Amino acid sequence: MTSLDSSVPAPESLLHGPRVALDAQPTFTFVLIKLASRCNIKCTYCYWFRDAEVYNKPAVLTHESEDAFCARLEEHIRAFDLKYFLLVFHGGEPLLFPKRRFDVFLKKLRDIERRTGCVIARGVTTNGILVDEEWVELFKTHDVSVTVSLDGPPEINDKYRVDFKGRGTLAETLKGLDCLRKAGLEPGLISVCNPATDPERVLAYAVEELGVQEFDILPPDATHADNPPPIADYFIRLFDVWFDKYAAQGVRVSTLDAMIRGLVGQLSLSDTIGLGPIETVTLMPDGALEPLDVLRIAGNGSTASKTNVHSNAIRDVRDDPVWREAYEASTHLCETCRKCEYLDACGGGHLAQRWSAVRRFDNPSVYCESWKRIFAHIWDRIAPTLQLEVERAPDRR
Repeated sequence: MTSLDSSVPAPESLLHGPRVALDAQPTFTFVLIKLASRCNIKCTYCYWFRDAEVYNKPAVLTHESEDAFCARLEEHIRAFDLKYFLLVFHGGEPLLFPKRRFDVFLKKLRDIERRTGCVIARGVTTNGILVDEEWVELFKTHDVSVTVSLDGPPEINDKYRVDFKGRGTLAETLKGLDCLRKAGLEPGLISVCNPATDPERVLAYAVEELGVQEFDILPPDATHADNPPPIADYFIRLFDVWFDKYAAQGVRVSTLDAMIRGLVGQLSLSDTIGLGPIETVTLMPDGALEPLDVLRIAGNGSTASKTNVHSNAIRDVRDDPVWREAYEASTHLCETCRKCEYLDACGGGHLAQRWSAVRRFDNPSVYCESWKRIFAHIWDRIAPTLQLEVERAPDRR
């Protein structure tokens, strides 16, 4: 075994691993369900309400759309003989959905599991403010994993995650977090970074004050029209603090994991960074089937499709031009990205962050220069720790 010297460039075999084949007809095994199109807080960076069409949608998933989706889901599972399917409940704020209806909806999903033999995994992403003992009991009863959005300590979280009166929301989120933990549910944690802050403070808060071992820290969603501040210094600092202090404690930050995986020639397993197709299907409260929800950051009607569960099978969204454009754009990258040494590790960055009104998705990430600096720095740090194992050819004598 040979250690790699950080003074030499990353080997081509590591920076350019196997390409991801683009299947012309993907078989969906994941749907993002918008239980609510409204929210109970007003985060200043939220992508969701940058598309005014959201306000034309029902406030919560309609009864008719719920029933139609369940029928379409069972149809889809049987058509493709699926053994596993993932549903993530989202919003807006998904806990604005009535508890009684949530219970009934989840019972329908359990019935589909029993009839088809397909495991339907369930998760919810929430700001935690509405979490109470009744919600916790529902999560436990129906095996729903929980992820809570929280951006760090009060001085960071409460500057951007505010209510409709401009007040910070951390205290209420922590009450929900405590309620989950008292019932034995350990939620995941997801944060959006503020590049002007110190990531060490966020790490210390998550690990040492909240006792969280696995979480994620994401760059702010932005398009080329937004001209966002660079994120390189933040993520370089984040990596260094994690690598030097927290990695040995078993702490995992998903975006850092994805970047490391990409650099060593593996799939990143992340929408945020890394080469691979984006196959997300989003169920809207009116039954519409749309592409990845974050893409509505492009503006009014940007994700509006003509496909819905009332008149279409789930697989029909593959032929919807809006969904298809997003899917194909996720692997058909611009010339700048195709020539980049970090192509396979970066994959052009998050699809939404490639958007411009002039060239649509045919751009590098708005954070392109930052990602290059971040990848170069991470490579320099991890290269001395890597080892190559050479398999001997079988003796054919």
